[in-house]
Amino acid sequence: MKKYFVTLFVWGCFLNQLIAQINTTLTVQSQPPANLSEWSIRNMILNYVVDYGRPDPQQVVFKTEIKLLDGTIVASTDLQKVSTILLNRGVSIFYSKDVMPFEYMVFSGQFKNSIEKTGKLPSGQYQICVSILQSGTFQVLAAERCRIFNLYGVQLPFLMMPVNQSIIPKLSAQNAITFRWTPVIPQSAIAPATYRLQVFEILSNQQPVQALRANQPILDISLRGVTQYIWQPRLSFLSTDSTVRYIWTIQTLDASGLPILTSDGNGESRSEPFVFTVRTSAINNVKQ
Repeated sequence: MKKYFVTLFVWGCFLNQLIAQINTTLTVQSQPPANLSEWSIRNMILNYVVDYGRPDPQQVVFKTEIKLLDGTIVASTDLQKVSTILLNRGVSIFYSKDVMPFEYMVFSGQFKNSIEKTGKLPSGQYQICVSILQSGTFQVLAAERCRIFNLYGVQLPFLMMPVNQSIIPKLSAQNAITFRWTPVIPQSAIAPATYRLQVFEILSNQQPVQALRANQPILDISLRGVTQYIWQPRLSFLSTDSTVRYIWTIQTLDASGLPILTSDGNGESRSEPFVFTVRTSAINNVKQ
């Protein structure tokens, strides 16, 4: 028994010495992208600096946990599957793809459902904690470091101009039509959203939504970080004794060209569409 305690004491002293020779620093953006899979392709979201002071290399694994502020576990690293890291003497910098490999994170309960459906966690305040464990034994080699971050719900753009159900005179429409909308909220300074502006003609036998779904757009343009576009349609508007109606919408895309919000009503990150009319008569015209 005495020999057992001596061995345990020696092993504890060794671990304490090893821990003392590993210093870590964790930094995380306060408002990172909501889609966690994006973290692995953006090195500036999470930095984990490890200063390893021992001369002999050490095989380790990073244990990462995402928690609520009350300590509830949201996700944790699958230590049986995660890749080992070789620490060499000196300072090393690791990023999200090293510290939080998305494919080896195990999500719990409602958070798992949210990730599977949208790739994102619910809006809220979280903390991410990282520690270093010895490979195989999973003994703690470096104290846990935690940082708080916030995930906010996405508010899609709201269309502003042309106003819904507005009427634009033919001569004005032939020269230019100005489209304006609000930006997506929250905005990202790292990767501004791309706004896909689409305009469809509504045929005489169609409802506006049918035109949006069935017709080819007469304008389809993508604008990065811009919330206004002046269109010079150069259309003849040959129907002199009738009106021509159009429906327009904004689709918001992320840095990968995918819908920024897949959990909205249409799953396409489209704003609520507006309808406007081009007519020859100057009666009831609405200024742009």
